[in-house]
Amino acid sequence: MDWQFWILESQFVLVIVCGLAALPMRRFRATWLLRGVLFVIAWWLTATVPPRTNRIFYDEHIYQSVAQSLSDSHRAELCYEGEIEYGRLHCRRGEYNKEPLGYSYLLSLVYRAVGADERWAMVVNNFAAAATVAVVMDLSLALFGSPLAAVASAVVLMLLPMQLTWSNTAAAEPVASLLSALAVLAAVRFARSRSIAGMAWMIAMTAFATTARPESILIVIVIAAVVVFLAPDELRRRRLWVGMLAGAGLMLPTALHLIAVRNEAWGAAASRFSFAHAAANLPVNLRFYLLDERFPVLVGLAAIIGLYGRKKVVERLVLVVYFLTFWAVFVFFYAGSYDYGADVRYSLLTYVPVAVLAGLGIEIIASATTRSLQRANQQPFEPGRPPPVVFGVVCALIVFQFLWYAPLVRSTGEEAWAARADVKYARTFAQRLPPNSIVLTHNPSMFLLWGVDAGQLAIAVNEPDYVRGQLRARYAGGVYLHWNFWCNVADLEQRRLCETSLRDYATELVDSRRERDFRFALYRVREP
Repeated sequence: MDWQFWILESQFVLVIVCGLAALPMRRFRATWLLRGVLFVIAWWLTATVPPRTNRIFYDEHIYQSVAQSLSDSHRAELCYEGEIEYGRLHCRRGEYNKEPLGYSYLLSLVYRAVGADERWAMVVNNFAAAATVAVVMDLSLALFGSPLAAVASAVVLMLLPMQLTWSNTAAAEPVASLLSALAVLAAVRFARSRSIAGMAWMIAMTAFATTARPESILIVIVIAAVVVFLAPDELRRRRLWVGMLAGAGLMLPTALHLIAVRNEAWGAAASRFSFAHAAANLPVNLRFYLLDERFPVLVGLAAIIGLYGRKKVVERLVLVVYFLTFWAVFVFFYAGSYDYGADVRYSLLTYVPVAVLAGLGIEIIASATTRSLQRANQQPFEPGRPPPVVFGVVCALIVFQFLWYAPLVRSTGEEAWAARADVKYARTFAQRLPPNSIVLTHNPSMFLLWGVDAGQLAIAVNEPDYVRGQLRARYAGGVYLHWNFWCNVADLEQRRLCETSLRDYATELVDSRRERDFRFALYRVREP
């Protein structure tokens, strides 16, 4: 917890420096303007079409709490008891979080600049989604050199329903997808340029991308595939092996993190990874791209068509490896089914290679359509890229198909309704608290983000003398107990915490709300 902030800080600076050094200094081209236009459109769609809400509880608050600790105390910890003093978090107790810290670190950069606030987490993901669209266009150009296919790839990605839906939340997947795509782009550019600066950016970007999610370390497989397929002669050069050694050093913190949390169950009752899980996950995750209401069937078909081609075969193989790496890992994960809870968000990590292949497929379809029209009009076939009009019509069909999925994107959904209600009413309770008070709850992260001192409810049960003595003396506004989501669930251990806390203290009800069969309340601890 003490040193990981500084490691992330160093890695981020290295990524920026190496990226600027590897950036080709060329004169202004129309494609840069096009990138900007696509970025703005993608950002606008992401920020306005789907509802801005949490969808994975309470992980999104945990990411933000870690970001708040990174920003205010430069410690990689999840705060379990803390106070906000003059606008800054002071954490009295914290623990090391099992999730890698890349997303939380990037969010902490924003918190440092403008202060901790829930909305900034969504804004960061809006930016990440829009940036990924621009990166996809660059990646397609770098691999295949076709501006039409590159534009189509960008349009496809910005209109994928789950990409839009999850990019207006505080989930880690949009940033994980962006960092992985940037690492692959850096590797492809190195394979094309063979420059030292390009290799340095590839290594730095790959190391930083591994910090986004637990499975993000698998990006190393994709980067290796890029080098083997596109620059095999580099394997005979000493500089690559020296660079790989340096990259292993940069990725050591990620490896140490995974070792530190290797015994985490991640909610699994038995084994986390097993071939037995594939029987349930494989059919769901395979048909997702062709027979699921959450993914456009035309995009899936276009991606399959994009696999066909006698030229640029190794480039297509890179995309196949990219897709399979981040698709197959969840087939064997106990909660890896895209139908399991909110775990469809895992599919975001596969969207970049699918979008690039779909862009190629759209160009192939447009070329075939042009060929058919020319033959029907008894015109000689002119090989080459299709006319912009024909290509535009094919792209328009993809855009039009998005209207089938727009109602899904705009919906909040019934899933996690109780947790969403918990957050809504907790925000109302927080507004009623007097200054210099503390809330003991299952989820102190959200209260700390709102500027309210908070701690774990377990403190009330396990340390009654600490509550009656130090907490009551420290907080003139009072000590409060939060009857929350976990007090309503069937988990006996969680309910015991809630019931015991009310039984052991003299309390008075401050506010109470009800949503269906769930009750949410705030109690004030009275004088004994």
